[in-house]
Amino acid sequence: MFEHPFELRIINEIKKHAKAEYPNECCGLIVDDEYVAMENKAEDIIQDFRIDETDFIKYRKRVKCIIHSHADYPHLSKTDMIQQIATKLPWGVAFIEKGVYEGTIFFGDQVKPYPLKERQFVHGAWDCYGMVRDYYRIERNITIPIFPRDNFWWEKDPSMLKNGCHQAGFDYIDQTQAKEGDAFFMQLKAQVVNHCGIYLGNGKILHHLYGRLSREEPLGRWTKYITDWVRYSG
Repeated sequence: MFEHPFELRIINEIKKHAKAEYPNECCGLIVDDEYVAMENKAEDIIQDFRIDETDFIKYRKRVKCIIHSHADYPHLSKTDMIQQIATKLPWGVAFIEKGVYEGTIFFGDQVKPYPLKERQFVHGAWDCYGMVRDYYRIERNITIPIFPRDNFWWEKDPSMLKNGCHQAGFDYIDQTQAKEGDAFFMQLKAQVVNHCGIYLGNGKILHHLYGRLSREEPLGRWTKYITDWVRYSG
């Protein structure tokens, strides 16, 4: 399901641990070149995880990645995103669906971006805004801000994209000025803006719709949904 930056034997250890703990969340650390399973100390181990501070400090200088699993929820949470940023370490989430291991995704700006096309949809990492961020990381060597967000964020924070536009370094432009590398906002089956993507030039866009693979498509059929065009100005 996913590519990964660590050896297969480490991924297999994570898989084994996540399956053994299901439906609870497992947690662990990649220390040097080994996976070290940890006891989940959270109050609600079905929906949360916590690694004992003493255990973490023991390995702190050698930790390469923080791991936990999600049971029957194939996305990142807002809390995952906030805590990953705070730790300044890569994180990995192993997804278990009805007891079946679906793969492990690694996220954080310490991780090399995954290829932009044909990603599976994972909210908080491989979603529309994640696509825009990774385009700029790969194509322009620019890192724009992360906005930690809940799944279906537009229902709780309908102005997130528009309010964050200038914070992320973008200015609004007229659609007639759009060129390669500019971004757009869309309104899809919602009362507010809830989607974004990149214009590739020559009438092509790159975007990632909920529940679909990321893809390049002709602009034409999507024009009626675009509400705004924006350009990165730093």
